[in-house]
Amino acid sequence: MRKNHITLVASLLIVLTLMALIWRETGARLDSPKAAEMRPLHQSRKSGVTSVGILRYKPQMNPAYSKEAANAYYARRESLIRSFHGNDLIDKVMENLKSGANLLRWISMAQRQEMVNALPLIVEMLNHQDEGIQRVAAKVLCWFGDKRGFDFVMSKMEGAESVKWWAIFQKDFAGQNPKEYLPRIKALLASKAKSRVEAYVIAEVLAQLGDAGSAKYLLPVIEREPHMSVNTILMLANVRDPRVTTLMQKLSKEGGIGVVKHAADVVLAKQGDVTAQQRLVEAAKRVSGLPQPQNADGTDKPGLKPKVFGEETPAWDGNAVFALEHGMEVVDPAQAVPVLRDIAIHADNVRFSRTAIELLAKIGDEAARNALWEVARSVQAKKRTFEDTLFTPTAKALTLFSDETSTSLATVMFSGDKHGMEVSQFLAETRGWDGLFKLGLFY
Repeated sequence: MRKNHITLVASLLIVLTLMALIWRETGARLDSPKAAEMRPLHQSRKSGVTSVGILRYKPQMNPAYSKEAANAYYARRESLIRSFHGNDLIDKVMENLKSGANLLRWISMAQRQEMVNALPLIVEMLNHQDEGIQRVAAKVLCWFGDKRGFDFVMSKMEGAESVKWWAIFQKDFAGQNPKEYLPRIKALLASKAKSRVEAYVIAEVLAQLGDAGSAKYLLPVIEREPHMSVNTILMLANVRDPRVTTLMQKLSKEGGIGVVKHAADVVLAKQGDVTAQQRLVEAAKRVSGLPQPQNADGTDKPGLKPKVFGEETPAWDGNAVFALEHGMEVVDPAQAVPVLRDIAIHADNVRFSRTAIELLAKIGDEAARNALWEVARSVQAKKRTFEDTLFTPTAKALTLFSDETSTSLATVMFSGDKHGMEVSQFLAETRGWDGLFKLGLFY
């Protein structure tokens, strides 16, 4: 009996030792330099996530995580599209890309459907005689995180006609955060220093990549024309430099109640400035008091629709909207969640409610999830004329979470759209928040 007991104990020790080794090796793979270098094609920016365990998202299933993950992801995406939309949709894209007809349309379709098998055809279009097709091809390649797209855009920016590529360089190239190009971008800035506007564009990209060395180029431009530099100010949220903080504090005081002040507050809030966070919260709260600018039948209410873009009306407060759309995701979640919940439920404007729903999903902690449960139940009551249009955004937000309550509410909100729910769950699992709300993927 004693011998059997000793044998059992020895066996248990062996099993525990093997489990420890397996766990250690798995952890080492996830923390390895190679894993750390893997840059997601579309990085999620979930501010203040404190309960990752409740999320459906699994980074290891993101197609940018590994070749194996990419193969599984794209195969599943194609299977979902074919099963619901039929084979013709995908096959038609490939046929038209090969034929050369309406290329701008079909290149964009390949992106929305994430047709990775179309990339070899799109790469060939970088040499197309039509520069417009070259640009769309380069944009899509950058969107996929394809190095050939990055190299092409970078070479164009280093060329004589770089002005034609500014927009793609600022958005599609820089949006992927390709830090491996920082040395070339800095060299590019030095070579274009005499061109005031172009130096500004390049410095803006450096700011978006979070390079502190860009501050000395950007700050003089911002000080000279702060109202023309709002987007650049927002990008400085990624730059840690005492000179940036000093300028933001100055603009926050001198910018009055305008959008410049709120942009500076976004930067300060991301740095942890509690006072700046509170100013953003108070500004965002104002959207709940703005009236709906349309009637139930979709017609505009007299005097509420702006005659020109950006015009203030009783239904539009630009500063409050800016604080909601740009500020609430950098505010401490404990402050942001109650405000976003109230806006999602009570704001009399579909844009504000939808934005609040998406930001709650982006925060992604337990409090935000619970707030989304309240939003879902309120939306189902249809107290506002536009509640029907919030069913899908709310359902998508709920699919980001893996618990039974969220799944049950999402099922109701999808209203029988099983394909939409299945695709949303898949994208939530593999792409996270970006896959649901940022990328504009084909469902």
